[in-house]
Amino acid sequence: MEKAILIFTSILTLISCSDEIDLDKEIKTEFTFDQLPEELKEIYGSNFPIRNDSIDYYVFSLDKDYNLNHYWTGMNKQLLTKGFNHHFVINGKEFKLGANQGDPFVLWDKKLYYSTELNLAQNNFTQAKFIEIDLTEHLNE
Repeated sequence: MEKAILIFTSILTLISCSDEIDLDKEIKTEFTFDQLPEELKEIYGSNFPIRNDSIDYYVFSLDKDYNLNHYWTGMNKQLLTKGFNHHFVINGKEFKLGANQGDPFVLWDKKLYYSTELNLAQNNFTQAKFIEIDLTEHLNE
């Protein structure tokens, strides 16, 4: 019984110590391609050389003062697997975003942008919806 309590306490401690900001809980603004700023249209309108799969993602930071890194967690290439998340590290701050969000992920003007389409390589960017999450509050802390 003592081992079970120790394990349970350890798990709770690890979970509560996570400093990752959950982007799924942040306010999102939706845009069409035509509503995007020109800098973003240039990226999202690009004809990507290969069809992207679930292990490689296009990630761009247009903010010269912010370094954007990405990794993902989940089992194999199962995008629908429970527990799959995108993780972003921006100048040491950690963020996570649930599965089934399309890349490229772009940081611009302290805002993270991504598509609702899972594969823009098929040139469907003009019909795609794009999401903006303002990270200003978190990046200025």
